[in-house]
Amino acid sequence: MSDSGKGSKKKQTTEESAPDRSSADIGIVCTHKGEVKPFLKRLDRTRSYSEKKWTVRGGFLSESTRIALIEADEGFASHRAATELLIAEHRPTFILSVGFSSSLSEDVKPGDIVIANEISDTHDNSLPVKCSIPARKRIHVGKLIVADEHPVTPAEKQSLRDRCPGLAADTSSLAVAQVCKEKTVRFMAIRVAVDSIDEEIPEQAASMIFHPTSRALGSALGTLFKGFRKIAVMNQWRERTNNAAGNLDRFVTGIVEQIAESIERQR
Repeated sequence: MSDSGKGSKKKQTTEESAPDRSSADIGIVCTHKGEVKPFLKRLDRTRSYSEKKWTVRGGFLSESTRIALIEADEGFASHRAATELLIAEHRPTFILSVGFSSSLSEDVKPGDIVIANEISDTHDNSLPVKCSIPARKRIHVGKLIVADEHPVTPAEKQSLRDRCPGLAADTSSLAVAQVCKEKTVRFMAIRVAVDSIDEEIPEQAASMIFHPTSRALGSALGTLFKGFRKIAVMNQWRERTNNAAGNLDRFVTGIVEQIAESIERQR
């Protein structure tokens, strides 16, 4: 064989053995950074980039598990498009839809985890979700309801539950589930409740929790200067939201580690 042939073979081998820095083992879709801030602190060698209105973050959990996380912003369509991008660019084996939710059940208390075995919306669309995790204390398994808007008053939550019985409500998990089904990517939806079914989230607190845009945060901050009572209320909801994010982080981390072990065994 000629030297040129050997050189060509060597170059090909080098290219084939080059590490793939774009693919991920597990993809995570959330609405905004506040939902996953504790989890992001666990990641090592993190990188990020912006694509349209989304932020994509990548890093390693437990040395070798590659994570790609996308902040999909608000809206069903945005979550669909963000999930499509995540799959196209990073090819995860498994995708988790995670974030905050509103309780629709007396059994689901603030800080409780809800895992979907079915996701339905208010327009007669429904999708079963494979879930092998058993329910236990503060961990609930059942139906998630995807609403057009987050219900924040007891009347809104009761009305939604009457029309669409379920454990908790969010606005986007079905979008992620649909794309994963279309692309044959394994999927799980994990939500943490920030409220109980019989309490109202104040308008500014709801903006902070569910709509953390610059405009919403500005409105929330403006409220802080209108009186000490409102400052106290906002601080209570901020603390509750942080606690919910911490509970979500601990549960999601355990699930990610289990999925990573399963992926490693199949390699």
